[in-house]
Amino acid sequence: MEAKRITDRNFFTKSATELAPWLLGKIIYRKISELETLRFRITETEAYPHDDTACHANKYKTGNAVITQNMIGGILYVHYNNTKNKTYPGSSFDIVSNKENVGEGVLIRGGVNIDNPSEWYVSAPRKLGEALKINYSDLNQIDLLDPKQTQIWIADDGFILRNEPKPQKRIGLDNAKDICDKDKNRLLRFTLGIDELK
Repeated sequence: MEAKRITDRNFFTKSATELAPWLLGKIIYRKISELETLRFRITETEAYPHDDTACHANKYKTGNAVITQNMIGGILYVHYNNTKNKTYPGSSFDIVSNKENVGEGVLIRGGVNIDNPSEWYVSAPRKLGEALKINYSDLNQIDLLDPKQTQIWIADDGFILRNEPKPQKRIGLDNAKDICDKDKNRLLRFTLGIDELK
C-alpha cells in the first residue's frame, strides 16, 4: 500500500497515552532536499500526559516546552535549540497530542530507516533526531498536517502490528529528583520489535 500523509487532525488530538501506541509503524518523512527524502518507521514511543510530573509542560514554568506542548495535537516540539548549540546536529522531539492547552506529547524514541534497515535507533531519541536532521529553527512548532509545508510529515502505509504493544516503563527517569515515584513507574513506553518487521 502506498504511504499516505496523515491529514486528519483527529488522529493527533487523542490523549498522549492513546497516541503513543498508534504511532508505532507509522512513517516519518523528512525532506532534506529536492533529491533526498528520509523515511523512518516509528518503532518506539513514550507518552507524556498532562497529569505527569515528567511531562515538559509540567516540569517547566515557561519557555518553549510549555508553549509548544500546549498547542494542538500534530505540532512538532523540538526539545533543544541546536541552532545555538552546535554540539549535536539534531534534537530529540515530541509530537504534541490532545487538544489545545492540555499540555501533552509523545516522544519519538526509536525508528528504523526504511531504505536502509540496518540503520535502526533503539531507545536513542537524540540520535534519531540527528539522523532525521531535526533542526529547531526550521521545525520547532511546525504543523505536521499543514499541506503547505513539505519539510516533515507523518504517513500511514497500512502497516499492521501483529501483536498489541505491551506497555513498559519509560527510560531515563529513575534518577530524576523532580519526578514523583508514581510517574517514574508508569507504563507509558511502547515498542515495535524486529519480529514485527519481518
